[in-house]
Amino acid sequence: MVEVVGRTKVRVDGLDKVTGQARFLADLSLGRVAHARVLRSTQAHARIRRLDASQARSLPGVRAVVTGSDCPGRIGHAIGDQYPIARDKVRYWGEPLSVVIASTPEAAEAALRLIDVEYEPLPAILHPRDAVREGAPLIHEKLSDYPRDPRIHVVPDSNICHHYQLRRGDVDSVFAEAFLVVENEYWVPWIAHVQLEPHGAAALWDGDTFTIWSSSQSPFFIRETISILFDISPSRVRVVIPYVGGGFGGKSDVTIEPLLAVAARAVPGARVQLLLTREEMFYGTVVGRGAWGRIKTAVDEAGHLLAEEAELYVGSGGYADYSVWICQGGGHNATGPYHVPSLRLDSFGVYTNTPPTGAYRGYGHPEVHWMVERQMDQIARRLKMDPVALRLKNLLLPGKVNALGQVMQDYNGRADLCLEAVQTALGTKRPPSAPRRARGHGIACFMKSPVMRTNAQSGAVIRFNEDGSATLYTGAVEIGQGSNTVLSQIAAEALSLPMDMIHYAPRVDTDFSPHEWQTVASHTTWAVGNAVRLASADAVRQLKAAAADVLGAPEENLEVSQGRVYPGGQPKRFVSYAELATGYRRPDGSAVNPPIVGRGTFVPQGLTFPDPDTGQGNLAASWTFGCQGADVELDLDTGQIHVLRLVSAQDAGRILNPDAARGQVEGAMIQAMGATLTEKLHFGPDGRIQNWSLTDYRIPASADVPHMEVIFIETEDATGPYGARGLGEHGIVAVPAAIANAVADALGADFFEIPITPHMVMESLEANTSAKMI
Repeated sequence: MVEVVGRTKVRVDGLDKVTGQARFLADLSLGRVAHARVLRSTQAHARIRRLDASQARSLPGVRAVVTGSDCPGRIGHAIGDQYPIARDKVRYWGEPLSVVIASTPEAAEAALRLIDVEYEPLPAILHPRDAVREGAPLIHEKLSDYPRDPRIHVVPDSNICHHYQLRRGDVDSVFAEAFLVVENEYWVPWIAHVQLEPHGAAALWDGDTFTIWSSSQSPFFIRETISILFDISPSRVRVVIPYVGGGFGGKSDVTIEPLLAVAARAVPGARVQLLLTREEMFYGTVVGRGAWGRIKTAVDEAGHLLAEEAELYVGSGGYADYSVWICQGGGHNATGPYHVPSLRLDSFGVYTNTPPTGAYRGYGHPEVHWMVERQMDQIARRLKMDPVALRLKNLLLPGKVNALGQVMQDYNGRADLCLEAVQTALGTKRPPSAPRRARGHGIACFMKSPVMRTNAQSGAVIRFNEDGSATLYTGAVEIGQGSNTVLSQIAAEALSLPMDMIHYAPRVDTDFSPHEWQTVASHTTWAVGNAVRLASADAVRQLKAAAADVLGAPEENLEVSQGRVYPGGQPKRFVSYAELATGYRRPDGSAVNPPIVGRGTFVPQGLTFPDPDTGQGNLAASWTFGCQGADVELDLDTGQIHVLRLVSAQDAGRILNPDAARGQVEGAMIQAMGATLTEKLHFGPDGRIQNWSLTDYRIPASADVPHMEVIFIETEDATGPYGARGLGEHGIVAVPAAIANAVADALGADFFEIPITPHMVMESLEANTSAKMI
C-alpha cells in the first residue's frame, strides 16, 4: 500500500511559487485591457445631491464612466441592501461613487479628478453601541423593504439588520440564587486583512456572457451573484480563479466583481481590469471584526458555570450581507468551549458608517472567545481558583451538551487534553522577572465550528491519464493554505498511487471545475477531502470492474496497490492503471472499458436551520477544540509587551500533513498576536480611516515572532477523510485572550479591549501607583 496520509510532503505548488512560475491575477495574459479606476466617497454618511461625470466622459482615452444609476439592482444573498456603486446615498468613507474605464491607467486617474460630486452630509455612526442608541440616525431607511433570507431577522425602523437569539433554561432564577455573578463589557475593533496580494479582478461582457477573472475564494458565489444581478442564467457567467496570494476570509465575500461587471457591460468586448492598491485594500473590499459585547456569568461556589447572559453587537459597516452570518456564528459560540446549563444570548448585526465587515479568519469565534476567556480568568480570580482547574470543571467533553443542544461525541475531540498539554508546555510556575520587568503566563481554551450553509456542496473529479497518473480537479481555491497538497495526498492514498503520479489542477474555472460552496470555514480538508475520497473510490471501482474482465477474476477479490490491480494474494498477476486508464484493448482490438473518470460529491448530512425561538438546532457539522497559552514579559518603564512564547494545542483529528498543519497554526497565531498588540483601524470623527497604509497600520514583522510550539491531539473524526478535521483558522481564536490573561498575571490589571498598547499599560501602572498612594 502507498502511505502518504499523515506524512509531511513537499507542497505540490512549491516549485512554481519559489521560481516565480505560479500565475496570480496580475500575471494573467488577458491581452489589451481597459483600466478601471474607482472614485470613492469622501464622506462616511451623506446623501448624493449631484454627481456630474460629463467632463470625465469627454477626456481622451476614456471609454466609459458608470455610476450607481447603471447598476441593474442591489446585491446580497442574506440581505439585498447594496448597489455595487452607490446610488442616492453613501454609507461609508471610501464607498464607490463612479467607475472610469479608460485605455490607460493615467487617463482613468485623470478622469476621476474631473467628476464633480455634491454631498449633503449626515451624522456618522462609528461604533456598534451608538447604532442602537435612542434617536440614532438610520443608515438604511428602507431596511424592511430589502429582500432577505428567511432566517435574517431585521428590526424595522432601526439599524439592526439581524437579531439571533439563543435560549435555554430559567436564567433569571439562576442569577438570583448564584454564589457569584461576574459581568463585564468587551470591545474588539475593526482590523485589516493585509493579504500579501491585494485583491483584483477583470471582467469581459461579450454581448451574451460574462467572464470574470478574480483573486477570490468564492468563484461559484461570484457566479451566482452576477447571474442574479443581471437576471441571466449562471451558465452565462464564467468565473476563473488563478493562484490567490492570501485570503484570510477577506476574498471570500463578493466585493469588486459586481462593480467590474457593471463596468464591463458599458464597454462590450473589452476586458476591464481593476487591481486594488495596497491603500485601497484598507477600505475597498471588507474589513474584519468590530464587535462589542457584554457578558454576565453565574457560577456556584465550586466553580461550575450555571448561566450566561450575553449581548453581542457586530458592527456590520454600511452594508450587512457579509456580516449577518458572523453575527449568527458568534451567537452560536458565545459560551466558548464550555457547558452552560442556562442561556440568554442575543447577537445583533448593526449598521455602522464604516467599510462593510466581512469574513476574517475565525469568523465570529475570536470575538466571543476574547470575551469568554477573559471572563473565565476573572471568575477564577474571584473564586481564588486555579484558572486551569476552573476550565477543566466546565469543558465540553464527550456526552456534554453544547449551547446549540448538540451532544458532544467521542470523535469531536478532547478539549481537556489540549488544556493539559498547554499547561505542561508553559509550566506551572511563573518564571522569574528581570529588574523593571514583569513576567506572566496566560491560557485560553477555544472551540471552532464551520459556520456554513446546511447544504454546503463540495465536488471532485479524478481523470486518469495514459501513463496511469491521475489529474485531480476540485472547486477549492489555493490561497496559500496548502489545500492542493493535502487533497493530492488524500487522492494518492485512496488510489494507492505515489504522490508524483497525482497532478492537481490549480486553476478553478466554473465552466469546468466541480461545484464548491466556498473556500472558507476551515472546511476544505474535511469537506472537499471527503469528495476527493469518494471520487477516488469511484475510480477504483471502475478500475476493478475493468480489471475483472481482463484478468478473469471476481471483482470483489481484486486489490489495488502501486498503480496495479490484481487478485488478492497474487500481486504478480496484475493489470496496470496505465493499461486501463483510457480503455483497455483486448488482443483483437475490442475495448473493455471507457476512460476512467472518478466523480465524488459531498454535502454534510443532518444539518438544520435554528429553531426560531430558541436558536438551537443541529447547526454545526464538525467541532474542533483546543487551548492556547502565552508567556509574556512587560517593560515597566515603557509599557511594551514582549511575547516570549506562544503555545497552541488543538484536537484537529488525524493530521494529514504535519508540516503544513503546523505552518497554518503558526501563521494564525502571529496574526492573532498582531490584533492583540498593534492592529486597529482608527476612524476620525468624520468616519475617515486615518491609518490606511502599512506606514501607520503595523502588522507583526519577523523580529516580533516569538518562540512557538504547536501540539496536535489526534482524536480521529468519524466524519472526516482519514479522520481529519479542519484547522486553518483555529490558531487565531484564543491567542488574544491568552496574551491578555498573561498580562493580567504579570501586572495584576485587566484589559477589556484590544489592542493592548504600551500607553494602556502605562496608564494602568500609573493608576495602580496612584491608588496605593491614597
